[in-house]
Amino acid sequence: MASKIYLFSYETHYDKVLTCLDKRLWMLYDTKQINENVHLIKTEDDISILEKFLAECFGNHGTYVLVEIADQPIRLFHSTSKLIKRWMDDI
Repeated sequence: MASKIYLFSYETHYDKVLTCLDKRLWMLYDTKQINENVHLIKTEDDISILEKFLAECFGNHGTYVLVEIADQPIRLFHSTSKLIKRWMDDI
């Protein structure tokens, strides 16, 4: 893994926030869902779009983390996501 990948994770119990996030995440170009509330995102453009949507979707409800990951070895254990290693290597 030579370039950057972003990890986006969130938690909320509000249906309105979940609906908003589902609609917005679907619009992004190159993401990989690795479990229910965790996504990997590859492109800077997707990050820019996502950052605009976060304030709109969350407001004061729920929490999220957006972390840049760079030059880290890939370690997977019981991943439910299909072809995640190939997706991460294709940067």
